Amino acid sequence: MAHDHHHHEDRNSYYLNQLFTIAVCGALGGVAIMLWYTNKLALMLHPKFFNWVLAGGFALLILVLIRAVAVWRSVDGATSVPDHTHDHHHHHHDHDHEHCGHEHGHCHHEHGIKAESQTTALVGGEAGPIAAMEEHLDHDHGHGHDHGHDHDHGFAPWRYVVLLLPVVLYFLNLPNQIFSADVGGDPLKGLNLDAPTAVVKSTGSVKVGFGELQQASLSPESRDYYEGKNVSLTGMYYGNDPKRFTLRRYKINCCAGDAVPLNAIIMVDPNSSEKVDPDLYRNQWVEVHGRISFLRKPGTNEYLTALILYPTEKEKIKDLVSKIPVPSQQWLN
Repeated sequence: MAHDHHHHEDRNSYYLNQLFTIAVCGALGGVAIMLWYTNKLALMLHPKFFNWVLAGGFALLILVLIRAVAVWRSVDGATSVPDHTHDHHHHHHDHDHEHCGHEHGHCHHEHGIKAESQTTALVGGEAGPIAAMEEHLDHDHGHGHDHGHDHDHGFAPWRYVVLLLPVVLYFLNLPNQIFSADVGGDPLKGLNLDAPTAVVKSTGSVKVGFGELQQASLSPESRDYYEGKNVSLTGMYYGNDPKRFTLRRYKINCCAGDAVPLNAIIMVDPNSSEKVDPDLYRNQWVEVHGRISFLRKPGTNEYLTALILYPTEKEKIKDLVSKIPVPSQQWLN
């Protein structure tokens, strides 16, 4: 009866482990799909991995469904099998009594063999086969009593703590912000840069990205081409100065761990009384309309690209710097 009770506990532990595994895997699959649906993957991965995460979520849910059906059917099969343990115990008990009665003659035969072996040993003969038989019987008897279930099938919920971590982070709304005021430092810190007092003349409009804007300052030819061009640029607002700030984007190859920050310097015309309210835009996605100018770094022959904002009566500073929704594609390739 103790043996049956032990197996009953093992079966309960097995089903508990199965149910928890199915639940955790189902939650992981659901979180993967929701990260794709809510576009939170854009905070962590390059877009080329989005479809793989979605496919993995659906595959995991399909496997969960298959396993859940298999466990359900195994439970039905286990409950439908009648319990013959009690009958088997009585049958075995009766059989032992009959067997003892039936084998009474054999018991005398065994005693005779043992007596003969003892006699043979006394007269100096060999009793090797009999001794070996008795040793074998003793070995079997000891083996039968020593056979036990040392392995543990107990339920251990701590195994699922690590698997549940992504689920817990998702319900805590993490990740929800990849940028902060301290990430990458202030690119203008320590630079005595001022916007040019003379108005930069407009030389037309051009569409340019973060990478192109940074490389535009590397050669005299590119500086001549881009000087005075009117451009629109989007990024995360960073800064505390009402007259200058930066826009920040991240270049990514695979995931957030290898992201490299790119910064664009934005300055307000020093001859204008208009100012930017940093508290209104800080850590927000904004679109800026400005004019390209190149500023020489003090004491060097290097140049930095900057956008100069020129507010007018028709275009106030709030028209040149405006909040935008978080873009679906936050990373730069």
